[in-house]
Amino acid sequence: MNKEKLFAVKSTAPPQHQVFVSFRGSDVRHNFFSFLKDALIKNGINVVTDEDVPRGKPIDENLLKLIRNSRIAVVIFSENYPESTWCLDELVEIEKQMDLKKLDSCPIFFEIETCHVKLHEAKSSFDYNLLRLEHRERKKARQINKKAWEDAEERFDGWRRALVSVASRLGLTYKKNSNQATFVNEIVDKVKAMLDNVSSSDIVPQHQVYICYRGQEMRSKFSSFLRAALQKSGINVLADDEEDITRIESRDELDNFFVKIQESRIVLMIITKNHTSSAWFLEEMLEMNKRAEMKMLRVIPIFYEMNPNDMIPHDKLMELFGSTEDGIKGYEEYKDALDALTSFISTQHK
Repeated sequence: MNKEKLFAVKSTAPPQHQVFVSFRGSDVRHNFFSFLKDALIKNGINVVTDEDVPRGKPIDENLLKLIRNSRIAVVIFSENYPESTWCLDELVEIEKQMDLKKLDSCPIFFEIETCHVKLHEAKSSFDYNLLRLEHRERKKARQINKKAWEDAEERFDGWRRALVSVASRLGLTYKKNSNQATFVNEIVDKVKAMLDNVSSSDIVPQHQVYICYRGQEMRSKFSSFLRAALQKSGINVLADDEEDITRIESRDELDNFFVKIQESRIVLMIITKNHTSSAWFLEEMLEMNKRAEMKMLRVIPIFYEMNPNDMIPHDKLMELFGSTEDGIKGYEEYKDALDALTSFISTQHK
């Protein structure tokens, strides 16, 4: 297989050059943001935004992972930025990753004063929009119960802390009627300089391949030969360690294990007749399907000693999940992931 084709994923930029851009669409989507995005991409920078995940009312895990997998966050503060719970929840996650030293931020003050975003000016339109949003969300929470109201107040505090924290970073300010082309170039230069400072120890190898399989026999034979062949070709390979994964007892531990998938560009999914016997394998498929839908991962299924037409043993899946409402929902979710992942061009070994 041609190596260049194998690694033809969404962007040619390596993962360490991933930049997340947070912005209020109604203010900048069709003008300033579109110019900035094009300029970043032309400079070899992998740009991701909330447009790369399905939109929903609450911020979802896919979007949080986009932020966590980025090295830089460009936050475009504009007058109507605090009208959106989505934008503010993004900002909270950005601040969290900043505190963990996993991400750096570049605030952009678009036709707005820095002091307004830091909430130093009580009568600004920015502050008014935030207060109006909090009032609306507080009203909805009170109609639910006391706990929802308390959670809402805690959420508001998080928004305000994040606004002050990110806006306090050294950023760039765009004055109304200034030259946008010149300003965009200034942002690109700043982002490139920030990426140059990313520690080499944090860089994820661009050609990282994750091998997903199950079974001791598979580990000692086929998968070990495959891994050795890939490494001989200069490809960085990660593989399942079943002894580690079977000791996982919590969702947090499972999420940490999934870092292998999140940091890879390609997954070789070796499927055998007993693939549904492992709940962890099914969890992995869900994670892989999410990233494949986001165009951040390519999955290549390998059918080992089985016919691809027998890939979906529906009766076995139903037996595994049970007939309860949650079981049926889980069955449908996994079945859709299996169908999607195995629709890719595959290799069969008899």
